[in-house]
Formats: sequence, structure tokens, C-alpha cells
Amino acid sequence: MRNSVLIRTLTTAALGLGLLIPGAAAATAAPAPSTAAAVSIVGLPIAPPLRPGVESKTWKVADYIKAWETYHGRPMTADERENLARGCIGVTVVNLERGDVGNPPLGLSFGTFGKAREVQAALNEIIKSKPSAAQYAAAVRSHPLLSKLENVQRALPADLNTGELTAAIFSKRFYSKQNPNWTDEFAEKMYRANARGQVDMNSYRYVARPGYVNFDYGWYDENTRNWWHANHAEPGMKVYQSTFDYYSRDLLDFDRQVFTVAFAKKV
Repeated sequence: MRNSVLIRTLTTAALGLGLLIPGAAAATAAPAPSTAAAVSIVGLPIAPPLRPGVESKTWKVADYIKAWETYHGRPMTADERENLARGCIGVTVVNLERGDVGNPPLGLSFGTFGKAREVQAALNEIIKSKPSAAQYAAAVRSHPLLSKLENVQRALPADLNTGELTAAIFSKRFYSKQNPNWTDEFAEKMYRANARGQVDMNSYRYVARPGYVNFDYGWYDENTRNWWHANHAEPGMKVYQSTFDYYSRDLLDFDRQVFTVAFAKKV
């Protein structure tokens, strides 16, 4: 039994899976410092897309930072580097560049990527005219899709002009039994998409399945259709550029995956 556990642990580590290795840094939701990054979902990609047949590419953190800096045309700040060092959650945070949130906001989470894309397109259509907060709220209330969803009006950052924003997508994978007092039957019903395709994340608490990693975030790159994520926080952090299927592959750590729309600051 001990040998089988060791083999499973080593195999999982070699494949870059989510199994928590004793002594390794878990992807915890630590408080985040402020950032000054900016992200654009148009123009040249941060890196070339994966070649056909390649499921994932591993990046050293230093190489990812260099590519990120080339893409943004400026150095990554010390605060951004500190945020990035948080692991997969850090990759998403530095690309969102949201000074008003520490962790990526989960209010607009959906059960499918397709639904998230619909919402993203609707939001970008509204903000392309650079509306005021009041105009944005009015447009949401009258929109046939957005008016039926929760948290859309609250999703707009209060400290940024709509002309600085774009709606982006990231994914989050996690364990459904967020409260140890929940029965398995109750947990099975949690974090499922409702009739409108939205997932209520209000009760989510960053709790891991015992003995495993608590979550995995993936940042969607519009330009390459690849997903950026990481193994865990520093020390020993690696950044991954993956296909959708590879990022979303079955792992023992997680039994839920959502696709979240959030406003990001664009260049």
C-alpha cells in the first residue's frame, strides 16, 4: 500500500497533476497585494499558441514574466511578481489587474464555457460605448440575457472607467464539499448550474478535499485559445500553457469546474 501511494504521488508529480505532495506549497487563497498590471484580449498573444498535437507546455516563472513583459511593453512590477508567485490564482490575478479585489471575483460563474462566452460578448457589447455606471446598469436591466443573471451590475469595478475595461474569462476547478458538516448528498447538489446556466459561488470557502490541492485557476487567452495555469505557489512554481482538454482533464482533487466572466483592465 505504501509503495502504491508513493508510485501514485511520483506519477502525479511528473504529470503536473493536482495531487498535493507533502512539503509542496498548496494553491492557497492568501491575501493579495495591490497590482498595476494591464491586460488586453486583442493584438498579439503573450506567447505563440500550442502546436497541433501538443497538450501543454511548461514555462519557468522567469520565462513567463519575460513573455508577459514583452506582451505588455513594460516591466512587471514587484507587486505583480508577488501576486504571480501565489500560483495559479496569481496568474489570473496579474492578468485581471483589479486593484479592488484580492482574489478573482466569482460572482459571474457559469457551468459551461459556452455560457460564459455568451455573457462575455454581451458585456463587451455594452461597454464598447464607454457607458457611465448608471448607463451600464440601465443597459444590463434591459438586456434579455444579462437581466436574468445575478451579480452583473455589481461586477462593474467602481474605481475604473468603463473605457479601461474588457470582459475576460477564467476557469476555476475545486472541491464541492466546502463545509465539512455537509453530507455527501448535500455537497453533491452544490455548485451546479441553475436554469440560467449560472453557478452560485457565495458559499465557496477555498476548502480542499482532504489531502489534495484546494483549487486550480486557468486564465483564458483569447488570442491563442490556450489556458494559463500553474502547479502551485512558490517555491517551485511552474506555469503551464495548456489546451482546454488538458487543463480540464479529470483530477482527483476536483469535482467541479466553473467558467467565470470578470472585468479586466485593458491596455
